Amino acid sequence: MTQKKTDPISHLVDEPKEWRSTRVENAPPDLYDPSQPRLGRRESEPHAAEVTYLRDVLATNFPKGRALWDLHHYFIASKGVFKGKKIDLQLDVSFFKELTIPVALPSYDATMYEGKVPDIGINVLSKSTWRADIGENVETCRDLSIPVYVVFSPYLVTSKRYAPPFLRAYILQEDGFYKVEELRAITIEEGGAIDETQVLDLSDKLPFRLGLMQLKQQFLGSKPLFRLILIDPLEMRVLPTRREKEVEEAKKETELVKKELQKYRDKFGELR
Repeated sequence: MTQKKTDPISHLVDEPKEWRSTRVENAPPDLYDPSQPRLGRRESEPHAAEVTYLRDVLATNFPKGRALWDLHHYFIASKGVFKGKKIDLQLDVSFFKELTIPVALPSYDATMYEGKVPDIGINVLSKSTWRADIGENVETCRDLSIPVYVVFSPYLVTSKRYAPPFLRAYILQEDGFYKVEELRAITIEEGGAIDETQVLDLSDKLPFRLGLMQLKQQFLGSKPLFRLILIDPLEMRVLPTRREKEVEEAKKETELVKKELQKYRDKFGELR
């Protein structure tokens, strides 16, 4: 049965179009156009770099899971104002701890995967979407019971209230509401040591902890740049990208070869 245009979306009508990133089935076409990409996607080099980085780290370190990036995510809401309706939620990065999808996807449709929601959804704040990412999207993620929703600023794109370093995690509680935890200081400077006091430990829900790294590179020559980092749940180390892991493994292999050569040298020396 077709829904009337009087469906409960009135709280969105007066918002500028560029603030909206959750689309609802049967909403008026002048409000939501699913054929259009999310405004702010790859809005700047830092935005693109951080989305790519996070997807790389997740795919490299958790091969049994599934990391998605820059996709429309379709769900049927089970509660809240949009209960029973198809929701199109835009996330920069999403991660499923246990989901095997061997093919490349044009979008993620939860109805094809037993209604599964990501274990974490991440949005990198941008000038045109940050209000929705810390507003409407929070309510949508809560209504979908997404366990953890995270936002962070790679550089100053928001009001001063959310000026970086800024990382906020919304953590679903048993009562169905989100508990909010934040980092307002850096966890590590690029190339430095981790400050253990500036780590968000979500290892009861996720196979990693969260932190903020200040990068050496700057934006437009003067603005500091920040990175959301994933930290090993058992030791204080930043989880590597695919390239970093390859370099680490190559170094270990080189060290192993050196040790074997030394054994042979020691043995020949004894024979002499």
